[in-house]
Amino acid sequence: MTLDKIWSSIVKKIRPECKRAFLSTMIIGLLTHLFAMTNNLLTFDSMWNIYSDQDMITSGRQFLTYACSVGSYYDLPLINGILAIFYLAVAAALIVDIFNIEGKILPVLAGGLLVTFPSVASNFAYSYTIDGYMLAVLLAVMAYYFTCKYKLGFIGGTVFLSLSLGIYQAEFSFTILLCIFGLMLDILNNSKTKELFSKAWRYVVMGIGGYAFYIISLNIMLKIRGTAISGYQGTDKLNSFSLSELPRGLKAAFDNFYYFVRYGGCFSATAVMKYSYLLFMALGLVSFIYIFIKKKTYKAPHNIALLLVLWLCVPFGSCLITILSPDTYFHLLMRLPWVVIMLFFVALISMFNKEAAIKFETAVSCSFVIFAFIFILQCSVASNIAYFNLNERYEKTYAMSVRLIDRIEQTEGYEAGMPISILGGFPDRNYYPETDITKNDLSGYFGVDGDYVCNSSGSYQTFMERYCNFTFPILDLNEEIALSETNQFKGMSNFPSKDSIQIIDDVLVIKFNG
Repeated sequence: MTLDKIWSSIVKKIRPECKRAFLSTMIIGLLTHLFAMTNNLLTFDSMWNIYSDQDMITSGRQFLTYACSVGSYYDLPLINGILAIFYLAVAAALIVDIFNIEGKILPVLAGGLLVTFPSVASNFAYSYTIDGYMLAVLLAVMAYYFTCKYKLGFIGGTVFLSLSLGIYQAEFSFTILLCIFGLMLDILNNSKTKELFSKAWRYVVMGIGGYAFYIISLNIMLKIRGTAISGYQGTDKLNSFSLSELPRGLKAAFDNFYYFVRYGGCFSATAVMKYSYLLFMALGLVSFIYIFIKKKTYKAPHNIALLLVLWLCVPFGSCLITILSPDTYFHLLMRLPWVVIMLFFVALISMFNKEAAIKFETAVSCSFVIFAFIFILQCSVASNIAYFNLNERYEKTYAMSVRLIDRIEQTEGYEAGMPISILGGFPDRNYYPETDITKNDLSGYFGVDGDYVCNSSGSYQTFMERYCNFTFPILDLNEEIALSETNQFKGMSNFPSKDSIQIIDDVLVIKFNG
């Protein structure tokens, strides 16, 4: 058999709905994130990652460097972005298959919801690692897919989950929510109790096994490298979770979920976005209640109990990291698993679309599709608002850097190679008022607001070297603190005043803000 025939045979076996999900994810993803993929949009972290092997083993991400090596260790937004969207497209096709989402429109909705979800835009702000993070999503989906599809699939699922965790731990929640809502769909389809518990058991084995293999591989690689976990974002709790922290962790998880479900600032970038989100979610809940009644699931008390338990698990499964580490800052990059709830609602609509003669079903499904498409469009708009400000922020930082370099080179006594300290964070608002007009609309987004990329000597040093061809040495933090406590520095005015740039102990000092 020729290679062409083998490929043709494989393609023919793929359900049409999966193909639609894949293609719609690719097309909608490319259209939505095209600006981010074709421009150099910087964040604070981007300053240090223009070229980086993403060796983040001290943050518990021992496989991230290998995930990012598929593309490039350079911050190449086009290459990394295409890879990221491709990974999401494959993930969408797998979810459509396993959730049995049917029809011509609903698979398109599933792909659109996944690739335009606000977390993806925040991830594109960190384009140097987005390919790795989206591969972690795909692996998290594959862990669920194989465990659900095949009796011994939990073996492969364990491997996929451990790899996903070793790339980005937050995607553990993606697998958990898929398992929870997959079981809900099975219950609503009146699956036999024996089958439900068989699947649930496989999910538990896959989850525990995946986490165990992740921890074992992490500790082995840490020992080989002779290093240790840094403790960043609660990573020090990976090996030493205390049961005494459990009540506080559960409360933190619930609070995080409640905050996010009330739009969390990222579903209200526009008024249309907010209302389409609310109507979409309301129709999703209506569809759940309707299917629950239509399928007569209520006739089996154990099914009611199982559904209640599963719904109670959702807030904690979606914010698992906060259970392990209650003080973790749970930002938007970590919230992509929440889209599984929306995909579950799409699967519910697919269930009663099979009998389209009922007027109620037709009305609900049509309304659901309309508001879902509006929501997807508004998510695309919000993403591009974020990219708009990232571009503006780069331009403002470049303009500020040019001003600084001009003043530095004109300062009497300055010589090339002299250490420079830029103290005070951001420029004085009296001289440079805030001009970020997107801040309120993007309050729930992460890493995309503000007027400047740089706020320290180190970040300006990197920015000016890369984009202005101006290099200079800097002091360490303790030396800068000592400088800021001198009487000469305290007597200086803020930039751009004439005396805002002075030479103190052979260091050129710029005072930005008291």
